[in-house]
Amino acid sequence: MDQAMQCMTQEETKIIDKLKMEMLNAVSLQDLRFYKKEIHRIKEQAVKRQGFFNKLQQTAQKL
Repeated sequence: MDQAMQCMTQEETKIIDKLKMEMLNAVSLQDLRFYKKEIHRIKEQAVKRQGFFNKLQQTAQKL
């Protein structure tokens, strides 16, 4: 997921940092899983967005 860290915006990075801090205060295993899932989802969306932009740039260059 190192690629995800490069693709993320500053806002996404701040949100992930906050979620990680919340994980430290989690009361249950269910809470931990929720925070972990949210972090994973944000990273996946960043990679997906970057892939879309790359594809868009390649298409624009062909024009």
